[in-house]
Amino acid sequence: MLRPARMKRIQILVLEGFRYETTKRLQELGAVHLTDYSERLSDPNWKDLLRPYPFSPNIRKIATQNITVNRFLDLFERYDPEPKEGFLRGIFAPLPPKKLESRQIYGKELVDNVDDIVGRIEGEVEGPFREIERIEEEVVELERIKGLLDLILSLDIDLRDIGESDFLCIFLGIIPKEEVDNVRERLKDLTEDRFYLGARETSGNRLVTILICLKEQASLVLANLRRMSWERIEIEGQQGKPKEAIDSVNKRLMVLGEGRIRNEAIIVDIAKRWRYELKKYQEFLMIEKQREESQNRFAKMEHVVAIEGWVPGHSAAQVAQEIREVSREACVVEVSDPGERDDVPVQLRNPKFVSNFELLTRLYGLPAYNGVDPTLFLVPGFLLFFSIMLTDAMYGIIALVLGLLLMRGGGRYNQTIRDGGIILSSAGATTIIIGALSGGWFGGFGLKLPPLAAIQVFDPMVQVTTFLLIALIIGLIHVNIGAVINVWDNLKRCQRWKAISENLWFLFVQPGLFFLFIGYKSVGLTFIVISLILLLVGHKAMAMFQVTGFMGDILSYARLMALGLCTTGIAMTVNVLSGMLYTVGPIGIILAGIIFFIGHIFNFVINAMGSFVHGLRLHYVEFFTKFYQSGGTEFTPLEMSFEIVEIK
Repeated sequence: MLRPARMKRIQILVLEGFRYETTKRLQELGAVHLTDYSERLSDPNWKDLLRPYPFSPNIRKIATQNITVNRFLDLFERYDPEPKEGFLRGIFAPLPPKKLESRQIYGKELVDNVDDIVGRIEGEVEGPFREIERIEEEVVELERIKGLLDLILSLDIDLRDIGESDFLCIFLGIIPKEEVDNVRERLKDLTEDRFYLGARETSGNRLVTILICLKEQASLVLANLRRMSWERIEIEGQQGKPKEAIDSVNKRLMVLGEGRIRNEAIIVDIAKRWRYELKKYQEFLMIEKQREESQNRFAKMEHVVAIEGWVPGHSAAQVAQEIREVSREACVVEVSDPGERDDVPVQLRNPKFVSNFELLTRLYGLPAYNGVDPTLFLVPGFLLFFSIMLTDAMYGIIALVLGLLLMRGGGRYNQTIRDGGIILSSAGATTIIIGALSGGWFGGFGLKLPPLAAIQVFDPMVQVTTFLLIALIIGLIHVNIGAVINVWDNLKRCQRWKAISENLWFLFVQPGLFFLFIGYKSVGLTFIVISLILLLVGHKAMAMFQVTGFMGDILSYARLMALGLCTTGIAMTVNVLSGMLYTVGPIGIILAGIIFFIGHIFNFVINAMGSFVHGLRLHYVEFFTKFYQSGGTEFTPLEMSFEIVEIK
């Protein structure tokens, strides 16, 4: 419990013919953290004996199928989006996840089934999807034409006349208002004054123009006008006046819209029939891909596959037996202790309640395999620090209720949310006790009730010096626990010199100061001399920094008092403001209620966050640094993990 779970090294040699069945059984057991043989294969002693296991061609096939399945699911989501839960609903009142019962499907059967389903869906969805794409392209073009028609709406022309005839060319264009005279002059030069340029004002200080010129001069005119500010409006295939053409475009857009709706309805129907079947096979493909990719960590001889990994000690015998059974004894399984290796993966092992607080340990980093798991010590310390800094029973009730809602909401389906709910509700329950003892009921508001006032044994706003002394005593105890763990850990690992030279001096100097204080000078000086010897021998030139470091760590616990007073002070200020408004009249009573509610909610949120952050800081900076060795690699076994599939 004070150390990560003990691991065993497992080495497997199995005949090639049982490679897939062995890998599948390891994945079903979910108890083996595979290691990579590639580093060992660079060793000359192993290079001639083993070679890397070849890349599985099935991986490429599975990846292709997975891309296709995701493409169809994205298409279904586009036309038939599933209802999304908001953030608050997702953590407090989520819908239960849909579960699909299925037998286990794997190997060739899985690949063949996915090919068959993909082919059937492709046959159903291709027609309506292609039609929707065609409709979208036509809609884009019609919207472009409609925008151009809006520009020339003021022109009284028949659009059938726009273009080339036997002798003339008629063009439409847009020109800045200030450039029209320059264009006219240029046209005179180009056409020998044989042209017509009509203009009507439109939006944005621009003119819409109609240009008529001789056919043989058209290419020269257009080439020159392009170099100026004149932009041609190209509208083809339109008939009638501009307004009539717009009406025609709108009618066509309406027809296209109806066609789009019909085809989208077909895709929606396909989505409802196939979505969850695809999601089921998506999960099976993910499991199959992990199974096939795991062999990239294997090595092989001519007919034998070599597998190596780590397994928790309590599961080692079962895993070995399962491998022998699935391979029909055509294997060799060796289980051994890790010795002093530093690459052993870490699996935290704590009692059920304490394990929920592993979330806080992981925020700092996993311990080394042979190090101490601090979670058991973090739980009481964090709860105590949080409650002292929040120090209000009503705020504790709010935290307790929120934590319970998380556990009853998203915590039913998500372990991280459940852990967060348990941490918050536990901190809330502890805060209720500390808050009641210190008279914190919305900053003393509840003390108007005699039963609540009778519980109070300490007033933090009055007994400030006592509060500071309590905080420093708690800090001294907490730092001492860290130092004791350091000595114990080093002794357990037979590192006696480190046990003596690191933090033992701190454990000797305290009784020395105590005996000096009560008058036993000889005993006190003996302890202090031993402490100085340990300090100087163990830390040499850095000895003074060790002393100041420990003093700074203990003084850092004064933040318990500071945040506790801050919470109480803000709460009392909110009460005073509310009380002042309450005496004004009916409107004042309403405003007083609003100020009271918003003020206390704000105070709870801001100080609960502060209590959380500083409660962790006191562990991470002042406590963990005394003994904690982080940097462990998380134990990640090859396993089957389903979200919506429920294996019968």
